Amino acid sequence: MTSNGKVVRLARIIPGARTLMVPFDDDLINGPYGGLTDPVARVHEVSRAGADAVLGFPRLLTRYTEAGVRLPFVANLTASTVLGVHTRKVTVGSVERALRLGCDGVAVHVNVSDRQEPEMLATLGRVAEECERWGMPLLAIMYPRRDQGGTDDNYVEAKKYDGGRYADLVRHCVRIAVELGADVVKTQYTGDAESFASVTAASMGVPVVVAGGPRTAIREALHNAHGAIVGGAAGVCFGRQTYNRTDIPTFVRMLSAVVHDDRAPDDVLNESAAQPAATVSSGR
Repeated sequence: MTSNGKVVRLARIIPGARTLMVPFDDDLINGPYGGLTDPVARVHEVSRAGADAVLGFPRLLTRYTEAGVRLPFVANLTASTVLGVHTRKVTVGSVERALRLGCDGVAVHVNVSDRQEPEMLATLGRVAEECERWGMPLLAIMYPRRDQGGTDDNYVEAKKYDGGRYADLVRHCVRIAVELGADVVKTQYTGDAESFASVTAASMGVPVVVAGGPRTAIREALHNAHGAIVGGAAGVCFGRQTYNRTDIPTFVRMLSAVVHDDRAPDDVLNESAAQPAATVSSGR
């Protein structure tokens, strides 16, 4: 039986049936570049524009809380950098500390098919047990990856390498997370709603959110979000797609309209082009 603590905290991360999360953990991985030179300011922007939750490392929570921002926070308990073995995620925090800091959830990252996969799976299982003990929601970040080196985006190489089997790989990632106790799964979008529906069907009812990857054209980002929602996703977890834009609030409002209101991306884009940024409607 799910604990009351998990239910209460999960409802903050996923209000209703959908969520628009923004991860700010990439600065530790790749360095404080682009939109992450001042992450507290970016959290201010996404909060005012209607984001539902933030994913990051604990220091960010303390900093934006001190700055007066109140936004649900999921603490990433695992990390790596591009300066070392970037696909090998190691434990850098605990569920108990996350609770003391006031976090609403914790996350564990597993790169499936990496040489260190066994150790990362062991971490996921151990943290899942701690989350059950403390009533803390667990978000599992599950990517099918090869040990490619040089970039933290090597799931792109996995997609190229495995071609038509990519949806099978993503589906397997999701099922691993669910079987080991995840309450939410973050994974890659497979490219179309039909194949992604096979991914969400494998989640046994556990909410699945999609990663955004590197910044693309706004139209492509919104269409990917829409395809994921049509395929059964519970929302998006778009980081670089969000904070590496010149007009972050407008993008978040457009994304919210797609995620929360099931609006067609082209309709949202047309409305945004016809109206001042502040009037783009997400219905929230």
